[in-house]
Amino acid sequence: MKRRFLNIALSVSLIVSVAAFFFLADKAFGDELEDLIKERTTTMYLEGQRLGDLILGARARLDFLFVDDSLLRAARTSGMTPDWLKWHLGHFGDPQIRGKDLFVLRYEAYKPWDFDPFKIVVNGKNLTEEDILTKLIRISTGSLSPNTVDSLAFAVPKAKDGVYNITYESDRIEIDVKKIKREN
Repeated sequence: MKRRFLNIALSVSLIVSVAAFFFLADKAFGDELEDLIKERTTTMYLEGQRLGDLILGARARLDFLFVDDSLLRAARTSGMTPDWLKWHLGHFGDPQIRGKDLFVLRYEAYKPWDFDPFKIVVNGKNLTEEDILTKLIRISTGSLSPNTVDSLAFAVPKAKDGVYNITYESDRIEIDVKKIKREN
């Protein structure tokens, strides 16, 4: 009787240990992916005024995510990769982007906003249909109502200095990929 109880106790503790291991491993991979996404994302608030840590009056938020090998590997091993990112990672390694860097733009309208992806300027050059990898019929453009959220992928020639100056109308951000920690 004692032996049977001991076997059951060992089996239960083994099952709990294995479940805890997989839960913690999944959580760790999810945290790694989340950290990589945060590190590679630069945000632009259209027409927003900064007041300390707050952004007031923004018409929309544009998150530009730089996609590299490290992010791709983490996304493939994580069980917590957002669907919008999974969709766009399919462009990575495509012959169409050879010699270019891949970005994913995730945008959200806070107020009514007229979105035109061809108004995005990267290092002095407007995006073209060839640069935008997501089919134009799949993305929300034109007059957007508040709370509209969507994303698109685009590829631009690699910047020689690793710096991408991105503007949308009068708003501007800079992405310096040399400052991103990379694992190779």
